[in-house]
Amino acid sequence: MENIIDFPENTKLPCFLPDKETVHVLVESYFTNTRGLIEVFDKSSFCESIEIIYADPLSASRYSTCHLFLVLALGMLLSAPQPGSREEEIIKKLYDAKQDMAELFYRSAKSMCDPEYGFEDADFWSIQALCLMAVYMLTVSKRNTAYAYLGMAVRSAYALGLHREETMHPLIYPESTQREVRRNLWKTLFILDRFLAASLGRPVAIVEEDCSCKLTTNDDIADLSTVGENGPESLHFGCLDACVKSCRVIGVTLRVFSKRKISTSVVQDIANMAKYWRRPSLANLTPQQSREGPTSPEQGIAALHANLLSLHSLILLTRQIFIMHNWKLDQQRSGKANPPLNRESHMAKFSEACVVASYQTIQLIQHAREDEYLPQRNPFFIYFLFAASLIVLMNQFTSLYYADTYNKTITDAISTMKYCAEIDPQAERVLEIMENFAQVVETWTKDHSHAAPVLSADLSCLYTKASSSRMSRENGSSAPSVPSPVDPAGSRICSISHQPLVPSPSFSRPQKAPNVFIPTPSATVPEVVMNGMSTVSSTTPPMAPPLALRPAHAACFNST
Repeated sequence: MENIIDFPENTKLPCFLPDKETVHVLVESYFTNTRGLIEVFDKSSFCESIEIIYADPLSASRYSTCHLFLVLALGMLLSAPQPGSREEEIIKKLYDAKQDMAELFYRSAKSMCDPEYGFEDADFWSIQALCLMAVYMLTVSKRNTAYAYLGMAVRSAYALGLHREETMHPLIYPESTQREVRRNLWKTLFILDRFLAASLGRPVAIVEEDCSCKLTTNDDIADLSTVGENGPESLHFGCLDACVKSCRVIGVTLRVFSKRKISTSVVQDIANMAKYWRRPSLANLTPQQSREGPTSPEQGIAALHANLLSLHSLILLTRQIFIMHNWKLDQQRSGKANPPLNRESHMAKFSEACVVASYQTIQLIQHAREDEYLPQRNPFFIYFLFAASLIVLMNQFTSLYYADTYNKTITDAISTMKYCAEIDPQAERVLEIMENFAQVVETWTKDHSHAAPVLSADLSCLYTKASSSRMSRENGSSAPSVPSPVDPAGSRICSISHQPLVPSPSFSRPQKAPNVFIPTPSATVPEVVMNGMSTVSSTTPPMAPPLALRPAHAACFNST
């Protein structure tokens, strides 16, 4: 959904720069709300360039002014000022202006020095500008344009050799700051590339096999155990490395699921790969509201980016199996299939992990909102929240797992999306889908409740042979029926704890999974072999969030 903005014909570009106080607020907003995910500039160097621009605007570099306008545009859109603060007053004044100031800043940047025109002779500044333009287009819901700009940025980065480790040599760039900025820009491009590929269902632009640049300083993420000990910058770069590692898993997942069929053993291999870099917990990095007031929003946003991307990489990995598990459950309930999968089966534990990760995603975003540092307009948070909400709703619709926190969780998710929809057209669109789906779930579950195993409180189900909270059909123990979302009476206690990065290192190494084939999308309708079961067709890409709403899948859940 694109938001089209028109300006009067007499609008002059570039516009005048705002006063220094407004610039300071917007620049701080930009760096606060992109920490740990979008690292394009060295903050101190960027602030020095601002002083030069305001000291002598006529002699200031066009490239620096272009960057400043882009930062102002993003800083305004991503802002989350504290209620009653001077920052809120300044941001509100910008939003109350007759013209869309964020769009005006963006067009001023393009008029100053449009990087598209210099694509043939692209320099480092233009890659930075194209990267920011891609993020801006994502934020204003122009995803196809964002995809195009990111592609241009990646190709320009290839031309400059950012993908080669030898170009980072001290002999070429003596200053460590220069090397750090170049490496962080390449990491940012990598993260954006994987995010767009997953959210739009398109091929990746960066192929890791073609790159020698070290995305992280160490393949073992254990270094993150010291994240934050050396100050805020250490925390931000540590979270950036965590996001890169998560995006590596996303890339492998997309490549594996592009095949006609895969086995759960392959999924287990990917989960094992992710196990090692998820070991250190970033829970202590997430700020909590105290009586004295909130801790640093910059710290909270950086940790939130790392945690949400980590959980979403797990959701992408297990979502297709979650859907197949739902289909098999419907077959069993209708008497068309063998007895149901036990809790220890690999398919069951992957689908359970998908649901647990979705609950934790919503809870993390809710915590950020309660602590008053969640932006109303952030394309990454909106996408993560929407994807997780669909899983939670689908799980409740099919009574796959029971969680007594469903009512609060889905209410929080819809409330947060309403909060974002006040100024974000994309959030407004997905809010409508979420509300309609929730209404369907409420109506359906009033008359269609089934016995269901209690959802695990954490992601230990992914790395242990059996879940401690399982419902054993073999020993005759009973489990609660999944009640109506509006009637939690008689529910069994099952709290989904806040575990930002999951598995505990104390868990034993999982056994090798059997070769159970899972359907994946392809250009033609695939044939899927599933323990001798009948062929199942699917043409929906595994990375598309609205997967659970497709009619072809919804037809699988008719209960008899």
